[in-house]
This record gives sequence, structure tokens and C-alpha cells, in this order.
Amino acid sequence: MTKINKITIKGKVKILETDDKKIVIKKKNKDMSSLFNYLEIRGIDSFPKVEEETKDEIKYKYYDDRHILNQNSDEEFIRKVADMHYKTTYFKDVSRKKYKDIYNTLIDNIDYLKEYYNDYVRKADMETYMSPSNYLLLRNFSIINSSLYYIEKELNSWYNLVKDKTKERVTIVHNNLRKDNYLESDNGILTGWENYMVDTPVLDIYKLYKNEYKNLDFKSLYKVYNDTFTLTKEETKLFFIMISIPKKIEKSDNELNNVIETKRMVDYMYRTNDFIKNHL
Repeated sequence: MTKINKITIKGKVKILETDDKKIVIKKKNKDMSSLFNYLEIRGIDSFPKVEEETKDEIKYKYYDDRHILNQNSDEEFIRKVADMHYKTTYFKDVSRKKYKDIYNTLIDNIDYLKEYYNDYVRKADMETYMSPSNYLLLRNFSIINSSLYYIEKELNSWYNLVKDKTKERVTIVHNNLRKDNYLESDNGILTGWENYMVDTPVLDIYKLYKNEYKNLDFKSLYKVYNDTFTLTKEETKLFFIMISIPKKIEKSDNELNNVIETKRMVDYMYRTNDFIKNHL
């Protein structure tokens, strides 16, 4: 029996170290071997090697924890994602009800946010001494308001494009893209596959944007992605719609936290608005 010299726990991951190697152990919730076998058949190698898979756990080869450090590495990262989407693309039957349900869910959310922020502004205007967080939001309310109307207009345009479609383009979706889940080891490895699915590639790009919009140059990386795997007109619209939805500000008794959260949301809205304008 191999002697274990050290066990390190990082969140939900255990790292076992023996005399000759390290192994990463994660709780199993999906059949990873089948996924990785499929990716290999499709000519994709950007996944960790499985050492052993049991009913409850999966053991991976340990890779040096070298994360993205520069622009070239960022581009390699996004190319890996685009290449995976390109090589696993196929078209599946889709009901018109699915698109209608997406439309209804998003339009209901936009209507709710319109009412929520209009009410927010009315109440803030009535304050004798306006709080700093409310003042900050009111000073920048135009970007929130214009984004909501932009989403509504684009959502109707998107629905007109897809309402009569009977086929949907889908790919393997990693579903947890972030810088911490990409290692430069062995020519680039994507980790954190536990939530993978087969769905629209828009989900991956949307989640990557939400996770890393402050840390990656999305203006250039979005072009790199589309050079390898071009999003369709309706996919692009859906992506822009999803990233434009403003976060609902939840007020607390701590005004400093309120200011920080409001500023973070406002900064996100301006940055996203600028990103979309750059790609129209």
C-alpha cells in the first residue's frame, strides 16, 4: 500500500502526496470519464487526467498551480474554450416553447427590475438627508435605466430571430469558467468540470464574463473567441442581453457596504455598456 506523506484540504478538494506523486481527490457527482473520453475523441486534450474513479470520488493527476499570468496566456485560455465549443458542436431539436419560456422569464425579470428601481428612486428622492449610497445610485441611474430599455428592445429582437426555429446549436459547456479553473500546465488544463452540461455556448461566455470582467481584457478576448468559434446573431444578442441585466441592490444597515455594493454594480454597468458598444 502506498504511504501517504501529506494531505492538504483546499475547499472541497483533497490533495494527497506520496513519495512519487500527488493526487487530487474530489467528490463525484457526474461520470467524468465518459465526458473526458468524448472530449478526447473530439480532439480536445484540455482536461485533467483521471487516475481513478469510484462511485463517490474521482482522483485526478495533480498539476502545478500556475495560473494565467499575461495577455498571451489569457488568449490561450479563451482559444481552449472556443476550440472545445467548435469541436463539440451539434444541432438538436428544440421546441418553440423553450424559447418562449426563456423570453417570458427574462421579460418578467426586466419588468420587475424596472419597477424595483423606479420605486427605489422615488423613495430616495423623498429622503431629507440622502444616504451616500442612494446619492451614488441616483447620480448614475441613467445607465441602469437605459440598460433595462436596451435589454427589452434586444430581447424582442432576439425572440423574433428564434421563435420559429426547430433546431438549436449546442456544445459541451464547462459551466464554471474562471481564471482559477485554468492551469498553464501541460499545454493548458481546464479544471472544475463538475457542473458541465450540453447547452448553448453562450452560458460559458456569460459566466466567464460575470466571473472575470474586471480581470480579463474582454474586448480583445471576445474577438479571439469569435475568430475560432463565431457566435451566431441570436447567440450574440442573448449574450449581450444576459450580461446587461443589472444586479438588484440589497440594502443593509451598514452604509459603507451599501456604498461598496452600489459602486460595484454601477461600475459593472458602465464597463458592460462600453464593452457592448465596442462590439456592435
